[in-house]
Amino acid sequence: MIRTSSSIAGIAAALLLVSAPGAQAAVTAKDAPSQGDIVAAFPELSDGQFSTEKIKQIGVPGKTCDATSLDKVKSGTTTTGTSATGFPVVVAGVVELSSVAKAKAYMSSYEKYVKKCASYTQPATGATVTVTAGRSLRLGDESLTVDLQTTFSSITSYSTSVLTREGKRIGNVIAVDDAAVPAASIKKLAKVAAKKMK
Repeated sequence: MIRTSSSIAGIAAALLLVSAPGAQAAVTAKDAPSQGDIVAAFPELSDGQFSTEKIKQIGVPGKTCDATSLDKVKSGTTTTGTSATGFPVVVAGVVELSSVAKAKAYMSSYEKYVKKCASYTQPATGATVTVTAGRSLRLGDESLTVDLQTTFSSITSYSTSVLTREGKRIGNVIAVDDAAVPAASIKKLAKVAAKKMK
C-alpha cells in the first residue's frame, strides 16, 4: 500500500506545484488555501500532517505522457496535508507566472495532456494510468478538472486536480485517495483557491 501511495503521488506530481527555497514572493500564504481550508473540505485530515512551502517551479507535461518538465514561476506557495493513514493526500497552492500568455500556455498544456494521454503505462513502475477531464467548475478566467486512475499491482488509486487561472496566476488543488475523490470536497476547496488567488 505504501508503494502504491508513492506511485500515485508520483503520477500526480505532473500536476503538483514543486517547492524550493526562494526569495520573498509576491504570492503569499494568504493567497492560497490554508490548512484550515483543506480540513474544512476534507475533515478526515483533521489529524493529518501539514507543511507549507514557497514555490519557484511548477510541473508541466513533458514530451511523453509519463514525463514532467519544470517551469519557473515568479512566486508561489503550497500547503500539503497527509492523513495519518496515508490517504488522502491533499495539496493546494497558487503560483504567479511572468505573464498572462504563459499562464494560458500552462493551462493549454494540460488540456492537450488530457486529450493525448487518455491511457498509458508508466515505464518505471508498470502502473496503468487513465486520464479523463472531470466536471468543469467554471472558476476564474478558466479552469480544468483532471481525474487520474492508477492501477499498480492490482491496487487502484485515484487523483483529482482542479487547475484555475486568474490572470497570470494559477491555482491548483489536488486530492489523492484510495477511493474516488468526493466531487463535493474537491469543488469546495477549488472554490476557496479561486477566491483567495485573486
